[in-house]
Amino acid sequence: MKTWFSLALLSLVAFPLTSFAAETDYSPLVYEGEEGIGKGKHIVFIANDHEYRSEQACPTLAKILAKHHGFRCTVLFGIDEDGEIKAGGAPVPGMEALKDADLLFFFTRFMKLPDDQVDLLVDYFERGGPVVGARTSTHCFNGQEGKWSKLNFNYAGDDYLGGLGEQIFGNTWHAQRGQSHYGGNHSSSSRITALDSAKSHPIMTGVDTIHGYSGAYKSQPPTDATPLVEVQVLNTFEPSDDVNTDKPKVSAGWTRDHYVAPSGAKKEARVAYFSFGASEDLLDEDTRRCFANACLWAIGMEDQIEPELDMSVVGAFVPTPFTTGAFYRDNVRPSELAGWDSEIMPTDHEMGGMDNPKMARKMKSVLKARPKLREQLAEKYPELFGKPVQ
Repeated sequence: MKTWFSLALLSLVAFPLTSFAAETDYSPLVYEGEEGIGKGKHIVFIANDHEYRSEQACPTLAKILAKHHGFRCTVLFGIDEDGEIKAGGAPVPGMEALKDADLLFFFTRFMKLPDDQVDLLVDYFERGGPVVGARTSTHCFNGQEGKWSKLNFNYAGDDYLGGLGEQIFGNTWHAQRGQSHYGGNHSSSSRITALDSAKSHPIMTGVDTIHGYSGAYKSQPPTDATPLVEVQVLNTFEPSDDVNTDKPKVSAGWTRDHYVAPSGAKKEARVAYFSFGASEDLLDEDTRRCFANACLWAIGMEDQIEPELDMSVVGAFVPTPFTTGAFYRDNVRPSELAGWDSEIMPTDHEMGGMDNPKMARKMKSVLKARPKLREQLAEKYPELFGKPVQ
């Protein structure tokens, strides 16, 4: 597994692109698999969160499932008016792809979307489509108004308590009823392992110890769930045996065999949810294998899961730190991620938010766990990062 020392040498920078196509292109990103166990199956990924770089994690996993295993994988992003990927807080064109999807891979956070886009997402759940959710998908909507306000994570009505996240995955962002942060989010990484009762579950096939760079969530699995994995908070950011003994293991993922669609109808459908999955987490092969196995299981292809299925990264994967308001690759269009050899994300694009003095203190706390990257940024932005992190 790459460490942040070697990753940072590759990741930093370069030069902003200065010209784009004159016409805005809102076409979805599609990876068309040719041969493999997934041939004829279509997986739609929705990548639209503000913090954990789902715009990097989703195309990386999509490439693996398409290239190595034959799936057709469509990746939908939050897209701004210029046709560029905007992490969170932007409409998601291309939702029509859900009409023939065999699976939805959902990695979102605090979305607020036009009604016609939500309509297509709701249609998928009303037909009982299977779903795999990652990290912040339990709190996927916030500030949604009008007919779909019931999807918001903090919706308190008994008709759809906790919104889409709680009704589909079984959790929302709620310390007593759902989940909350557990340990430091940038200083403490996590060790994720299968419960003894779940070691024979198809999703755990070939999955060893997972290292999550993203900080742990304290999640309370729903009573109707089958727990799969639990998380142990570490005192370090990189993998280690330095366990935080003040933080007992807590649940980090489960499956369900049903959910409640927005209409209130119970749907028999396979659901898998994991409280990790930041793009940096996918540097770990066991993380990639866990998510890919979950996709196969949710579709009903558990008989095709083998411990040696190829989970190697396709093309270049150069993730940036997870946080809000900075470290995203700026001005990237979905078309730049097309093809097996594409770089995720393109390192010839600047990292956004880095010249914002108001963000400097927050960014310094993020960089404290990534000293080599901080050194590189200190050279480029000496006025913000030239002094040692306190």
